[in-house]
Amino acid sequence: MTIFDEVDSWEKSEGKSIFENITDVKNPVILDYGCGMGNYSFAAAYAFDPNCTLYAVDINEQALDYISDKARNGKLKSIITVKGREDYKHDFKDDTFDLVFYSDIFHGEEKQYGGLHRFVMLEEAKRTLKKNGILAVLPFHLSNFRDKEKKKCKYTYKKLVAEICDYGFEYAENDLQGIHFEKVYSPYYQQKGGVNFDELERGKILVFINKG
Repeated sequence: MTIFDEVDSWEKSEGKSIFENITDVKNPVILDYGCGMGNYSFAAAYAFDPNCTLYAVDINEQALDYISDKARNGKLKSIITVKGREDYKHDFKDDTFDLVFYSDIFHGEEKQYGGLHRFVMLEEAKRTLKKNGILAVLPFHLSNFRDKEKKKCKYTYKKLVAEICDYGFEYAENDLQGIHFEKVYSPYYQQKGGVNFDELERGKILVFINKG
């Protein structure tokens, strides 16, 4: 079994369970923004397909082509791929989504926004989520974050939770964990012989309710 087989298995089992625990909305409309190779898009689709609408958004067109092909081969009808914007805003109307998922997209090194693009994304999540909709954030690289004054500082889950709550979200404590899949697709690690699935970094999924 290759690591890609193990990733597929995770999407259909543990990943699927994550989304079943995040929301119990029937026929949810979901946004996986910065979806990368679509691991969380597929996990959500396995949880709800075909009774959901799932937008997988990324700026990487090759990743979107991969997702479209995999969804078609897997007969997953709910996934719609969308090219992302460089300004991190959403091309969706207000009050569209039941769930917005951000995995490993809050970083501190983006030159265009001085590491502050996550604040744009929080504003967009607030705008596009329905009242009582769910924002789920899986952050990594917390040591690279910057505050609103663009000063680099080491964040903690507690600090990030407080920051997100300032946008009108209510934190919902949970025990959900996600996986950082970046190394699976990294040419650097593939040239070194790849990585073992059990070695992939795990992190806490922070779940919030949009209180309107």
